[in-house]
Parts: sequence; structure tokens; C-alpha cells
Amino acid sequence: MVNSNVIRGGGLIVLAGCYLGVERVFTNNVVNDATETYISLIGAGRGSMYNTCTGESKTLQKLTSVNLADKAATDLKYNFYNIDNPKAYLGGSDAVVVEQGPYNLRKYSVAYDVAQTPSSLTASDPDPKGALEYSTANAYLILDQDVKATSNLKRNGDLSLAFSDSKVTHPETKRALASHLSMMDSVVNFSPDYLSLLGAMNDEVNMILSLACTSDQIANIGVAGKGQCGDISAINCACCMMDDEYTLATSRNTGVPPEFTNCNSYFDDEGPILSKLSLLASHDGGVAVKSAGEKKYDGSGNDFTATSFGQTEIHTALIQSHTINDLMFGYPSAYLGSVAFHAQMYQALSSTELAKSMLTGQKDADLSFKLGNIAEYTSKVGSVCFATCLEGGDCSGQAPGRYETSDVDKIKLGGIECKPYTSTFETVAKCTAINTALQVDLAAPGYEACVCANGSDEWSSQGCCLAGGKQNGSYLTGEGCLFEVAGVVDPNYAGMDTSIANAVDLGTALQSWIDVEVSSPSSEFMCPASGAGLDEHGNFGYYESYDGSKEHVTYYHTGNDRMRQDDVANSASTEYSTSVTGGSGKYFSPKGLTAKVGTSQISDGYPKKIPHPVYVPSAKKSIDFVFEGVREKFVRNKICGTDTCIVSARLRPNATSFHISENGNDGTGMPFDGLQTVGHVSGPSTTGRPEYFHQPLYFDGDETLYTQQDSSYAETADGNGIKIYRPTTASDPSAFNPSAPGSNYQLVDKAYVDSQNEVIQSHIDIEVGSGLGARQRMRFGTSYSIWECDPSTNEKCKVAVNSKGANDCYTTTGSTLFDAVVTADKNDLTTLGRSDFTYPCSAANLLTPHVVGGKILPMYWYEESTIHATADEIDVLAAYAASYNQSGINFILAFGLAFVAAFLGVSMLMLCLCFEQKHSFMSKTEGTKTETTTTKSSVA
Repeated sequence: MVNSNVIRGGGLIVLAGCYLGVERVFTNNVVNDATETYISLIGAGRGSMYNTCTGESKTLQKLTSVNLADKAATDLKYNFYNIDNPKAYLGGSDAVVVEQGPYNLRKYSVAYDVAQTPSSLTASDPDPKGALEYSTANAYLILDQDVKATSNLKRNGDLSLAFSDSKVTHPETKRALASHLSMMDSVVNFSPDYLSLLGAMNDEVNMILSLACTSDQIANIGVAGKGQCGDISAINCACCMMDDEYTLATSRNTGVPPEFTNCNSYFDDEGPILSKLSLLASHDGGVAVKSAGEKKYDGSGNDFTATSFGQTEIHTALIQSHTINDLMFGYPSAYLGSVAFHAQMYQALSSTELAKSMLTGQKDADLSFKLGNIAEYTSKVGSVCFATCLEGGDCSGQAPGRYETSDVDKIKLGGIECKPYTSTFETVAKCTAINTALQVDLAAPGYEACVCANGSDEWSSQGCCLAGGKQNGSYLTGEGCLFEVAGVVDPNYAGMDTSIANAVDLGTALQSWIDVEVSSPSSEFMCPASGAGLDEHGNFGYYESYDGSKEHVTYYHTGNDRMRQDDVANSASTEYSTSVTGGSGKYFSPKGLTAKVGTSQISDGYPKKIPHPVYVPSAKKSIDFVFEGVREKFVRNKICGTDTCIVSARLRPNATSFHISENGNDGTGMPFDGLQTVGHVSGPSTTGRPEYFHQPLYFDGDETLYTQQDSSYAETADGNGIKIYRPTTASDPSAFNPSAPGSNYQLVDKAYVDSQNEVIQSHIDIEVGSGLGARQRMRFGTSYSIWECDPSTNEKCKVAVNSKGANDCYTTTGSTLFDAVVTADKNDLTTLGRSDFTYPCSAANLLTPHVVGGKILPMYWYEESTIHATADEIDVLAAYAASYNQSGINFILAFGLAFVAAFLGVSMLMLCLCFEQKHSFMSKTEGTKTETTTTKSSVA
């Protein structure tokens, strides 16, 4: 029989062996592996495995890579909005806007002027390479055709750029634009830069008066004791006399008019000013707002026949038609080139040199509307548009496409509409006539030789922007000048590769950007301090500066719920600035190893329960992204490498990101939830413009944004709102006719938008453990409105009064202002039928007085899709997950074997104990049974 002590000892040894075996497997294969994985994920205490602390950093190499063949590009889609009924809208009807697109681009970007600098976000002893500073150059492929591209940039050891000796040809990129769409498609909508000019001039009436008078002379209109100015140089006098005052004075003087100019004389449709403005607006694609037979603007009651240039329609620059190409990449404006200069130029009439300095951008610091170097720009437009001009006629058609040339300036202007150049081409005939007159008589009265502002003699060939010249007594200063309107994308220098047939040279395009565009460096925090659990690790990947600044002014607030022309200059305004913060969407704070042992993941897929700020350049602020939450049936979001997928989390903008909030961080919706004002610091004027930033189709916005019928703030009846339509098919939706049976257009309302959140809302997919931003689709939009012009708060708007009740708005204010008129004048005005003071409904207060300001119309929205994580990076994470999974399997296997061994050990112990007890008991029992049996046998 086996000794019980031996069995007991064997059981104890088995249990001890099980413990040591499980402990060793758990330590080596689970704890150590998990620790190694965790350290890898958080970068050995530097906040992320993706830090750029060393020169061998793969992340540094990735961020500074110029290998465009392997580097992921950014795909862009732009959807524009076309105002289908511009004349009716400007006349007071609802605007019908129709979504059009998407129009596809592919963006290639490289960093230049790269440097590693100390960071302000790190510890007191900052790493000298804490931040990565760089500027970005962009080039765009237009995906309206199959296109082949080349590049030959290389990165030197000191991170500078150079050209390599050999070019790399990229795989052909296929057309992505739908077959029914073209870059030459036209879109009718607001001219944002015209809105900037309106803001700088306050309104249309004051802008027109500024073409004949100085700002001081205009301010003296209606001021007692101010006489009529004799010329533009006169001071302490008035530009003109308002029509009511002029009519009243004439009536009191037995029909003899006063020694004054009636302000309404400047508003004659057939006069020199409006005729010129209409012509220039038509060159720019401005829509017609009046036809022959309608009443004139001057209050005479006469019918309009034709302008002095023979036009039978009046055109406005407020709403214009432009091609997609021009809207994306920029275009010339004859209207702004002339009017923006003339409205600010009267000090330059007597000085050609001063005019030159204005027209070459040297005086921009002193101007409320910045002109830039329009002299040089005009000459460049001439180089691509002169060939489209007909002698004695207009210029028409498009410039050569950017893929047809390798000239940098011509590439930038590729495909632009050349109609605006007509005004420049006209200077050839005018200057030639002047030259002819001066050849006969050098002192010919009323004639002065033409002077091109760029110092050339192009007036004799293709025409130019004139800084001097006089023809038959009329100054030509500022004639022929073209203003450069920026596109909604960027300048694009991607043109023809001269060394390879039918290819686009991306390398030269990016170098051209670097050579031409102003460097605006940004800085990202990419090397946190060593250690564990440091707060600064949560800021990894944050911007410290963007576009050359650590903070940006976002808006000015005066306490009003709507933008006003004087917001920026008003002493009562509060300037709100937002510090640059938040990441680019590439990297987030890592959560580390959180998955359960034995799973093939490294995280549970749930990010930290905190807002994740992402800096959005269009908004000049960061927007909080938050976890979208658990999906239906617990379906997990995934990102995939070469052949393995791992779980990720999807972040979306916080639902309240675009809600009204009058503070320095968020700005104000003014007056709706669903959008943010960004216009105070947009465009070429110091006053800004009514521009708004939002999610596509005002997602998460107020329901009233889709109708905007309330006009009570303008003291008029409701209406002049908006109806938004979008196609219901990706193929050709056919002509817009929403009431037709089977129409392919959907009226947009809040319920519809809420149902489309998956395709219109931004999102970022991140791997939670490492903090890697794998991919993102940023979707945002831009809208505009017309400036308001409330005479109760804006003194300049009073000049546009109509005392015969012909206007629709500010009727209550009009009654108050009429009541304030002295009794004698009030009585006489009543007798003359001029007692019903009304005002136009917006700052577009002459040509279109019935359109209500403040109604917000969408211009465009875009989708920017970027894949940040390469398949190799995801493969690394998948390998960590596989290793962690194998560790778990090893542990589970060891635990299972240990459980069996432990079971045997325990069984042996129990057997030993039970055997001893059973032997003693059984002995007694067996003895009893034997005795009993023996007795019975004996008896038997």
C-alpha cells in the first residue's frame, strides 16, 4: 500500500508546480508582452509612438516626405449652389438655390522650410526638437479627365528641398467627375468680394457717390451751412443735396432749383456712372436686374431706355455667374478693378506717381479695400486673354487651359473667363487716339499721354491698367485695371510637363508655389517630454501656430445679433481672438492597451471620454470631435492594413459646435444655431463681409435656416427667404424643374438633412490605443448674406430714403425720422406728397432695393478626404494585436493545463485524506459484518 505522506507530498508538489508555471507564463507572455506593447503605444513615455524626437523617426520621414507616388494625396469634392432665379430673388421673392456637383480634385502637399524647434507645450526643460515647424505647398489635379503626373522633388539631409535628376511618373489618375459635369459649368451666386466692397463703402448709394465725391463731402450731405462743393478738391462742403431737400428748396423758390447738385442725378440709369457700372458688371458676369421700359432709379418717373453704352439692361455686380474653374482657382474682376480704385483714388488724380503706388499695392495699408498689385495682375491676364479679343469688339471665351502651358503665370490663370479683359483691351484704342492727338499738338488741350501703372508701354499693344492719361478732358486713371478675386480653393500651378507627353508636372507646380506664394509657417507639438502620465502627452500632435500666427481674430461683437458694417471699427465692439490649438486629425492622445487578454485587438475601441479638438483652418478655430457612440447591434468601426483589420473609433463634431455662444471660443451664430461668423476677417476689406462657416446643409442647425421667412428685423412683411434643392441622383438629374412628375430634385429641410448625416457630417476614424488618426472626411460649408442697412443704427443708410413710400422696409423707423423733421419742412413735404419715409431693405440699396439683407444663402460645401495611416502602420498595430492575442492564448493554454494539473494535485490530496478516513471506518464496518455473518451461519 502507498504511504499517504507520499501521496500528500506529490499533490503539494503538483500544485506548487502549477503555480510557478502559470506565474512564469503570465509574467513572460502576458505581463511583459503587454508592458512592451503599452510602452510602444505611448512612445516610451513620450506621449505617442509617432513622436519625431529623433532623426530616424519614421513619422518625421513620413511628414516631410516628397515621394508623391507613395504619399497619400487628399481627395476633394466641391458642391456649389446656383441661384436659379436671381432677378426674382433680388426683387423680393424667395431665393431658389440648387446644389450642383460634386467637382473633384486631388491635392498633393509637401512641407517646406521645415525646422524642429522648441515647443511651448512641453516641460520647463523643453526638448530643442519639441515642435515641427513648416509651411505647406499645394498642387491640384483636376479630375475632369484621365491625367498622368510626374514629380522630381527630393528632401535633403537638412530637410530642405531640391530637384532630383530623374522624374517619377505616377500611375494614371482616372476621371472622377461625373459625365454630366464640367469645370466650365456655370454657377450664379453672390460675389463675396463685391460684398467686401459694399462693406467698405457702407452701401451701394454711398459707393456710387464716392465715385464723384470724397468721403468728407458725402458726410456733409444734409448738414446745415454746408454749400455745394465746386470740385473734388473742395473741403467743408457737401457732395450734393438729397432729392427731398432739393425738391423742397425748388418749390419754395418758385420753381427755381438751388445752386446745388441733386444727389439723384448720380443715379440716372442712362448717365455716365450707372452706365459704366452696368457695363463693368456685365463684363464680370453680373446678372441683369432691369430691362428697358422699367422706371429709372433717379426718381424722375421716366422709363429706362438704354445706357450710354447702348445696353438695354442694367446689370448688378452683387450676383454673378462664373465657371467652376474660376470659382475654385480665382478670376479677374473689371468691376472691382475700376470701382474699388476710383472710390478711394481722388487724392491720386493730380499725381500719376501716387496712382501708380495705389495700383501696385503700395498703399494698401491706408485703404479700407485692399487693391493688391492689380497693375501686374492685369498684365498677366493680358498674356492669356489678349488673343480672345476682337478689334473694335469684346474679349470673349476662355484662356488656354493650365495643362496647355508650362509658364507659371499662365498656368495660374488657366481656363479663366476673358470677358473682364474687355475693359483693358479698350485702353488700346483710347490711348492710341490720345497719342495721335499729341503727335499733332504736344500741348493739345484735354489730352495727356497714357501711363501704364506697371511701367510698361502695353497700352500700345494689349492694353494695361492705367495710372495716367486724359482724353478729351476725361481722366483715364484707373481704366483697364483688373482686380484679382481669390478662388475658394487655392492658386493652382499644376501645368504641362515639357519633358513627358501628356503629363502634369507636380514637382514644378509645388516649387512654383514655394517661389510665388508667401510662406505661412505652422507648428505642431511632436516631441513631448519623457516620463509617464504627463499632462502634455494629451497635447501630442496639437498645433501651436497656424498660418504664421499663434492666435487668430475670429469676430467682433457689438451686442447685435447680426453683422454690421461698422463692427470692426466700432469702439463698442469686443474683439474675440482664438488661440491656435487642437490637432490636425493625424494624432490623438493614446489610450494605451485596454483590450481583454486573448482578444485580437489592442484596444476596446472606445476613446477617452473627452472632447478631441481638431483645428479647422476655414473656421480659424478648433472644433471639438466626440465619440459617435455605440452603433446599432454593436457593430464596430474598423481600419484595415494589408490583410488584417482592427477596431477603431469614429469621432464626429460635437452637436453644439455651431450653436450660438457669445464668447471668445465659439463666436456667435448671429442669429441662428448652425453656423459661425467668420466674415469680419475675410476678404480684401477692413470691414470684412457677411460670411458664415457651417456644416453641409446647416446640419445641427435651426430649422428656420431652411426657410428664413422672418423679415421683421427689417420692418417689413415676411418673405424673401430661401428654398434649397439638391439632386436625388448621382447621374444627370436633367434640367431643374422640381414640380415636374418624377423630378430628380429634393427640397431640403431639417428632417431631410438629419436623415443624411452619414454622407454630410465630418468624421475621423482613430485607433484608440495608439492615438493614430487613420482617416478623415472633413465636410464643411460657406454661406453669405447681403449687408443690412438699418437707418436707425447706421447714419449713412439715411441717404437712401424714399419719401414717396416706394421702398418696402424700415417703415417704422421712417415714420419716426419724418416726425423728427421740423414742422415747416414736414408740412411742406406732406403737401408735396413726400411724407412716407421708407428705405431699401439692404445695403444693395439702389439697384435692388427690395432684397432683404441678412438672409443667409449657401455658396458651397466641400469634402476633404485624407488617409493618414498607411497600410504598413496599421499592420504594425495589427502585429501588436496578434502578439497580444498569442500571449493571451498562451496564458489560457497554460492556465488550462495548470487547471488540469491542479485538479490532479487536489484530487491526490483529497484521495489521500479520503483513503485514510475510509480505511479506519471500513475496518470497523467489515468486522461487524463478519461477526454477524458468522452468527447467522452458526444458527443455520
